[in-house]
Amino acid sequence: MAKINLLDTQTSNLIAAGEVVERPANVVKELLENAIDAKSRTIVTEISGGGVDMIRITDNGSGMEKEDIPLCVRRHATSKIRTPEDLAAISTLGFRGEALAAISSTSRFTIMSKRREDALGHQMVMEGEEVLSFEECGCADGTTVIVQDLFFNQPARRKFLKRAQTESAAILQYLQRIAISHPEIAFKHIADGQVKLQTVGNGKLLDCIYSVYGQEFSSALTEVDHSEGALRIHGYVTRPECGRTNHNFQSFYINSRFVKSGTMRFAMEEAYKSFVKSEKFPGCVLFLTLDPEKVDVNVHPAKLEVRFDDERSIFNAVYHAVRGALNSLSNRLARDEYERAVKLSQTKPETVLPKISETKERPVPSPEVKSGAFRETKNELSLFSSAPSRGKSHLIPEENQVAPSKTVVEKISVSKLFDQPKTAEKPAPAIFSVKPAAVIEEKPAEEKPTKEEAPAPAKEEAPAEQMAMESVIPVENENNPLSLTGAIRGTVFNAYILYETSDTLYLIDKHAAHERILYEALKKNHKSESVQLFMEPLLLTLTPSESAALSEHIKEMQEAGFLLEEFGDNSFLLRGIPTEFVTLSGDAIKKLMEESAQELMLGGVGRGAGEKRFDRTLYSMACKAAVKAGIPSTDADHKWIVDKLREIDNIIVCPHGRPVLVPFTKKQIENLFLRT
Repeated sequence: MAKINLLDTQTSNLIAAGEVVERPANVVKELLENAIDAKSRTIVTEISGGGVDMIRITDNGSGMEKEDIPLCVRRHATSKIRTPEDLAAISTLGFRGEALAAISSTSRFTIMSKRREDALGHQMVMEGEEVLSFEECGCADGTTVIVQDLFFNQPARRKFLKRAQTESAAILQYLQRIAISHPEIAFKHIADGQVKLQTVGNGKLLDCIYSVYGQEFSSALTEVDHSEGALRIHGYVTRPECGRTNHNFQSFYINSRFVKSGTMRFAMEEAYKSFVKSEKFPGCVLFLTLDPEKVDVNVHPAKLEVRFDDERSIFNAVYHAVRGALNSLSNRLARDEYERAVKLSQTKPETVLPKISETKERPVPSPEVKSGAFRETKNELSLFSSAPSRGKSHLIPEENQVAPSKTVVEKISVSKLFDQPKTAEKPAPAIFSVKPAAVIEEKPAEEKPTKEEAPAPAKEEAPAEQMAMESVIPVENENNPLSLTGAIRGTVFNAYILYETSDTLYLIDKHAAHERILYEALKKNHKSESVQLFMEPLLLTLTPSESAALSEHIKEMQEAGFLLEEFGDNSFLLRGIPTEFVTLSGDAIKKLMEESAQELMLGGVGRGAGEKRFDRTLYSMACKAAVKAGIPSTDADHKWIVDKLREIDNIIVCPHGRPVLVPFTKKQIENLFLRT
């Protein structure tokens, strides 16, 4: 009996579907690409349950005639290519003819389409491979595709999908990319009844970037437009002072197709060398236009990876384009001086404006985009049935941003965190303070001791380097070696604290100890008195994936003392932090929160995975906020660390497993010197 079987159509389609449709975001991608290729000017996307329960995409494109509708769900049926030669110069987004076949075979599928010249459209309803109905219907010009119960006939695949919130974030991330690549198309995306994204479709790239990524990112951009022969590179890159801690705000497009191109990324980052710190990464929205025959987009089923026939020319073109844009920017100090003079000239016309070398003005979005007026009045599609839910957009225009609150006692201003005031004292070497402000300011220098705290009788003054800081009353804790009375004898290498008891010398790793202290503090449920509130909230702008991860753990973050609240699409307001973190600057806090969101994105989906991810994030937060070895710190800092360690049981290792302290007994030290 033959062992090789010829698979039936349904089985082969299900296998092919696994290559094309891995999750709801793949469905949205394929359907949107078809809508764009159909010359649509307006596209509305609506999902529920993260796209698993329902996806509906409506466009006003060219539509299909009756005979094409049954054919469009057949495998390898496409209008984009006819001959092998067509593969060498692909200019459309979709071309294989596998998408609709894969989607319809794994869902309850409905497609309606009507051409402008036809009086009526046609509707086809399918369930898996079976066509349930195919008939005339009244519908708007264009095409509407409804996908329900994705993977209903593949329970194993459906079981491994992620939470609805995570799947929804993946869909939004793709929509952001595709919307930016086509600013001439008005996109609207609705998730569970709320408008998550809406663009004006006026063809202006900056307006589209503003609608997608918000005011903070768009205001940090400078324009790029450069040509080398048949190559053209245009778009926007962030100004050098606006670097980020990751690559997440880097978007590259080749002939309006979003791609992951190592060549373009390396070229751009190479151009930024000497402009940004080594640990910072620029953001960008860069478009490369070239002859379709010079690039192969048929490398990967998802079409995210491409191959160039001349990598070197692409690298050079992107490098020179970005470098040229950066070189055209003025000196930061000169620009600030110029802007101050402009403001002064409004009240004093005789003010002389200083010369400035900047050759181009900062890009500014259109007023209609900043005001958000277009969202309620334009680009609505007249549908055959009730329109998609009309939730109000969460993209908050600049004019409606939260105003600074009134000054409140015992609150700290974010602006003060960003710009630490200078003192009149003589500059001293940088010293990192590990204690909260409340601890540092416990006893001002001018405060005199009370009667209860009367100073001891005068003793002979010892040299400063030999002075020891006596510890506070010991804590009775048999699990803590530091519970014994002792004294701090100084530090070595600005990294290790020397703590002496009656018969043991402890070397305490300053960074590991501070890291453990912060970690233990984060694990506790913070009460109002252990959280420092800001006078003005700190705005965090994240990617959809980071935002979804942070939203999933927002309750735990609040319990850890980080008072977060959602503030529109992919944005959060941070209103307070644990008191142990108040010595961090505003930039450091912002970086810490961004990296924490990235950390929360990692990990598996098994039982307890979320709790493990969050615990791992606390490790990372404590490590990044802890004082670094080699950085000078004060005697008061060392005392604070030792006192805090006294309160922790089993202080053997830091959260990452490194020793916090190492003991050397008196006998061990005597043996080193051959003393008996």
